Amino acid sequence: MNRVLFIFLLGCINASLAQAQNISGVYTTEWQWDMKKNTNWVNQLRLDMSFPFGNGKDSFEAATLHVAKTDDTIIDDWQGFSNIEADNMFAAIAVLGFMHEWQSGHVFLGVRNVNEDFFASDVTSLFLNGSEGIFPTIAASYPIANYPFSGLTVYFDVTKGAWTFRNSLYNGVGYNGWKRRNNPFLVRPKKDGIFNISQLEYSHGGGRYFAGAAFHNRQFPIDEEGEMASAEDSRRHTTCAWWIYGEQTVWTAADRSIACMAQYSENTSHDNGCCRYAEVGCAYTDSSNECGLSAQYARFNQGTERSVELTWRRQINKTIALQPSFQYVNNDNGDFAVLCARMSVSF
Repeated sequence: MNRVLFIFLLGCINASLAQAQNISGVYTTEWQWDMKKNTNWVNQLRLDMSFPFGNGKDSFEAATLHVAKTDDTIIDDWQGFSNIEADNMFAAIAVLGFMHEWQSGHVFLGVRNVNEDFFASDVTSLFLNGSEGIFPTIAASYPIANYPFSGLTVYFDVTKGAWTFRNSLYNGVGYNGWKRRNNPFLVRPKKDGIFNISQLEYSHGGGRYFAGAAFHNRQFPIDEEGEMASAEDSRRHTTCAWWIYGEQTVWTAADRSIACMAQYSENTSHDNGCCRYAEVGCAYTDSSNECGLSAQYARFNQGTERSVELTWRRQINKTIALQPSFQYVNNDNGDFAVLCARMSVSF
C-alpha cells in the first residue's frame, strides 16, 4: 500500500463518514524556548475516524498523525520534554483496523500505537514531559510502536466491575514509513521479535490504580551516547519492564478537586536503555483550569536524569485550550530550563 492510495482511501472514508459525525481531530501548536537563544515551533495534527457497521458493535477505526517543526530539539535531555515532538512527517498511521465491542470489552486487530490504550491517566495527561505518555523503562529500551511509530497489533480489554484488564501483542519494532521495508504493516518476528504488554486497572472512590508488565524477546544494546542498536544488531534475550501507578483524589468542593499521583517502573536488564523510573505529582482542577506539578527520576544506561515540571492548562472554550509549561532538567550533560506555550484546538 503506497501513500497516495492510502490518502485516497481515507478521503473516501471521510466523505462517507461526514454525515455520521464520526470524524474528529486535534491541532496542537507549541512554541519552545530554552530560556537562552534557542527556540523551536512544533505543530501536530491528529485526525480520527470511526466507521460503525453491522449492529453497531463493529467499527473500522483510523487515525493519522501529521507533524511539522522548525528545528531540532533545543535541549540535551533524554526523556523528551515535549510529548508531541517528532521528526517532520505526513499522514503517519496511528490507528488503522477493525474494532469489535461487546458488553464487557473490546477486541482490535490492525495497526495501533501503545499510547492508545496504556499509561495515560487524568493527572499524567496534563503534563507535557514525554515520560507522561509511556515509561522510559520501555520507550528507551525497545524500538516498539510508541509515538510516532505504530505496528500490527492484536489488542483486547475486559472490564468487570471496577477492574479492567488490557493486553496487546505487537510486532517487536514500530514503523511509520511508507517504503516496502519501513511500514507499520510488517510482521517479522524473526528479525524484529515480538512485544507483549499487559495491564490490570482498578478504579474506585476517586482513585485509579494500575500495574503492568511488558516483555520483549529481543534485547537492543545501548551505546555510550544512549543510542539504541538496530533490529539487525539485537540479541535473542527476553527482558521485562514492570510498573505500578496510583492516582487518588484527595480533596473536592463543588467543581474543584485536587488529585495526587505516584508511579514507579523498573526494567529487569540494566543493559537496556533505562532501568528505573519514578515520579510523584499533583494536579488541581476546576471548570476551566488544570494546574499541575510533577517531579521525575530516570536511571538511563548513560546516566541519571531528574526533572521537574510546572504547568497550567486554561480551557478558553469548548474547542480551544492554552497551556504554558516550565521544566527544569538535570542530567550528566548539564542543567537545562525550557519554557513551552501550547495551544490545542479540537474539532
